[in-house]
Amino acid sequence: MQRWIGLGILAMGLIFGGGVYGYWLYRQNKPAPMWVEIPINPDRTAEERENAVKDLLTKLRDKELLLKVSKDMRLAEKWNLSSDAEAEKELSRLIFVKQGDTAGTMGRVPAVHIGVRGKKKEIQLSGEISMRLMEDVWKILGIEPPPKR
Repeated sequence: MQRWIGLGILAMGLIFGGGVYGYWLYRQNKPAPMWVEIPINPDRTAEERENAVKDLLTKLRDKELLLKVSKDMRLAEKWNLSSDAEAEKELSRLIFVKQGDTAGTMGRVPAVHIGVRGKKKEIQLSGEISMRLMEDVWKILGIEPPPKR
């Protein structure tokens, strides 16, 4: 009888451990987008802001620009893809540009959020890609980037 109790306790422990591991794995694959905020002049109309967002997204999804980003960051290697062209397609699918708001000196102000949709386990890489995209955003907007810390 004691053997059966020990076997039952062992089975329950394995089931519980498998459940904990499954939950951890589930959480690692949940979406965790990373973005950078750029404040916009609050005097601009909603249409102007929407047009600016669409224009910026179109320019950021340029194949040459994304191919350069994927080569610079060696994304094909990090994502286990066979070529930089595949990494460029994947990056094109993951980037986003949307309207939002950010905390400014005078309260909440409208902003453009530029970032990457990634998983929680890739949050570090998503942040690095977002910051790398900002180098190109400054060039597209014709603004001198802020000094690096």
